[in-house]
Amino acid sequence: MAGQVGDPQVRHRGTIGGSIAHGDPASDLPAACLALGATFTVVGPRGERQIAASDFFRGFLETALEPDEVLTEIGVEKTTGAGWSFQKFNRRAQDWAIVGVAAVGGSRPGVALVNMGPTPLRAGAVEQALADGASAPEAASHASDGLDPPEDLNASAEYRRHLAQVLVRRALEEAGAA
Repeated sequence: MAGQVGDPQVRHRGTIGGSIAHGDPASDLPAACLALGATFTVVGPRGERQIAASDFFRGFLETALEPDEVLTEIGVEKTTGAGWSFQKFNRRAQDWAIVGVAAVGGSRPGVALVNMGPTPLRAGAVEQALADGASAPEAASHASDGLDPPEDLNASAEYRRHLAQVLVRRALEEAGAA
């Protein structure tokens, strides 16, 4: 998935931690961390603390990092045998995703969305549908439940909702999450 971020110059200068700390809802890497249930270690003058990815993203370009803290570690539990998928729809190669989906299969499926709200976010209704035994298409039909996707020059909110359902279905099927 990291190989799809930007062009080679961006990938060779930027960092995964920098992308996470920036908290852009259109960024791919925060969604992957959410889907994987990552934990972030941050360090500052008051010491070290752990922040769950689900608690890290607070608002548009706003995270739980304090001004004097730095992200030092991203922890992800080993998921032996779990499938994964990252689906992204963009107009041109290396563009920001109009909508993106990170999905992890296995015993604890995780699904997160790119560019579907003011923060990177979990697709909670999809995850609940999977926990209740729904198939990939059934679970994907809940991709935009409770979400208010942005509208811009690239897509209307309605179009983003449709894309989210299509991409979530594809991601779940590829990840073997349903």
